[in-house]
Amino acid sequence: MSSKLRFLFGKGVIETIFYIAEFKKAGYYELYRQGFVVSRQAFSGILKVLEENGIAERKLIENRPPRVEYSLTGKGKEIAASLKHLNGIV
Repeated sequence: MSSKLRFLFGKGVIETIFYIAEFKKAGYYELYRQGFVVSRQAFSGILKVLEENGIAERKLIENRPPRVEYSLTGKGKEIAASLKHLNGIV
């Protein structure tokens, strides 16, 4: 199994993808508060890899204070749909 595919099955990754798919977009702290992983460092790593692999995109919201919002790309939506389908089979 490739390391990119293996990453999808790491702790908190599928849950993060499902959450963003359900709500269409979510801020960093909103996602982190869901408790998919314990450490902020691990959670930041998940979001970074999702972004690097074209699964999620990060948008900077120019507010006071500035915040970040994540949404799924087309590729991310396809992955979420496939994972939901697999979840229904198992």
